[in-house]
Amino acid sequence: MTDSYKPIIFPQDEKPHEKIIEWWYFNGHLWDEKNNQYPFMHCLFKANAKKVKLPLMIKSPLKNLYFEHSMISDVSQEKFHSIVNPICLPLPDHNVAPLLFNHYWNTPKDISHLIETKPFYYHLKTKNINLFFESTKKPMLENQTGFIDLGNNRTTWYYSLSNLKTQGHIKIENTWLPVTGKSWHDHQWADAPYKKDFWLWFCLQLENDTEIVCFEYGRETKTRLATIMDKNCVQQTFPVKIISEGENWISKTTGASYPLQWKIKIPQAKIEIVVKSLTKNQEMLYGPINYWEGGLGVQAVINGQNINGFGFAELVGMETKKKFTEIYREQLTKKIVAKWKNFKL
Repeated sequence: MTDSYKPIIFPQDEKPHEKIIEWWYFNGHLWDEKNNQYPFMHCLFKANAKKVKLPLMIKSPLKNLYFEHSMISDVSQEKFHSIVNPICLPLPDHNVAPLLFNHYWNTPKDISHLIETKPFYYHLKTKNINLFFESTKKPMLENQTGFIDLGNNRTTWYYSLSNLKTQGHIKIENTWLPVTGKSWHDHQWADAPYKKDFWLWFCLQLENDTEIVCFEYGRETKTRLATIMDKNCVQQTFPVKIISEGENWISKTTGASYPLQWKIKIPQAKIEIVVKSLTKNQEMLYGPINYWEGGLGVQAVINGQNINGFGFAELVGMETKKKFTEIYREQLTKKIVAKWKNFKL
């Protein structure tokens, strides 16, 4: 049975909901003092362990589990740094504040938080990220209402803060670098297990202060939507066509093939966009789930006008060519070999 629509209310709906799955997601493009570029992503997930249908969670004694995924790309060095924490334990003061207050352990010595210091101002502090965000626009409500019917008895609440002024520090190979830039925030919650799903998702930030989020969801019954917010915070939602073109990157770890260039068409808004990945190796692994997550360069044509920008892509459900037992056996072997090489008598 699908959920029925209820309006999103701020700040109440920034906090956790009693749903099967929920996430607070940030991405962005940051630059250091030498003008080196670092696309980043961080996502904190909350899942009902008994209903989400993830093998890692089935035997959990807890009803709700938190876990986080994080990545930073070093574009100039073509390096990709990722962290997956399969279990995060909420601290006693977790979400007791009137605004969003996610405060949790990764390990006994490693504490992270995502807190809202005042309405639409955030501080994200993790093992490799210490960033402050200030929203310069009102929330974008996907599908105009913040509620989407995805078909197959699946619905979701979904809003974004599409233009976040960002400053702080990121950690690259044990060095904390001061950075500034622009970020994007998604918050989504649903009574859906998200098992063996497929989606192509893009968020785009253009130089004229237009932001676009678009996606294709589902393998058979497909939902294709684009929501646009202009510089004056006027929102519109249209059908979208997302077409892969150009080369693919093939993961040596999983054998999955990920397109590196896409064409996005929104005919009713007279928009055509070409997006290209800034780096190739951007694969994330979480149990039996593999996905590609990374920064994009953006070239858009809107009503005949050329406009550039940056964006992010998330590609979920690309078929692997190896069994996951083989994948994790190979990864474990690499870790053992690396530790052996560093071992000194």
